[in-house]
Amino acid sequence: MTLSRDEAASTLRDISKTERRSSELFGYRFGAPHLFLWGAIWMVAYGAGYYRPHWTLVWPVLAIAGSIGSFLIGWRMKTGRANAFGWRFGGTFLSVVLFIGALFAIMPPHTDAQVAAFFPILVALFYLLIGVWTGGSRMIVLGLAMGALTLYGFFNLAPYFALWMAVVGGGGLILGGFWLRHA
Repeated sequence: MTLSRDEAASTLRDISKTERRSSELFGYRFGAPHLFLWGAIWMVAYGAGYYRPHWTLVWPVLAIAGSIGSFLIGWRMKTGRANAFGWRFGGTFLSVVLFIGALFAIMPPHTDAQVAAFFPILVALFYLLIGVWTGGSRMIVLGLAMGALTLYGFFNLAPYFALWMAVVGGGGLILGGFWLRHA
């Protein structure tokens, strides 16, 4: 049996579409554990910021623990493809750290709330970019939701912003992890 040119082209399009969808689902499976981890960290750290504002070391300690945890999750889930980009992940992380340092040097935040809102908006940007570059529509939705909810809480719930971010930000990351995992 021979295929016509149109049938062959249609089959190749279907294969390409399946490959893209498979890659998207793999990315979701890879991202879900990170969302669970960071959702729990946000709940604890923002909750501590609301109930115990004098516990200033909570965020740095949990951020370091979360970074180590994310590294271990990534290491456990690594694939041959991930190994090829390993140095790029480290370079990207260093670039972001340097960018944030430079940004805060030029435009230092005036309140703790500004710092507390900056990082979720930065994470929202990363989710949006991941979604745009990988075609992951769920990542785009998560990024838009995180950014919008952060801005809403910052401007409309100022006295409760840390509590808002603990429940909505941390809880949203955990729910997002379940959403990605079951894609």
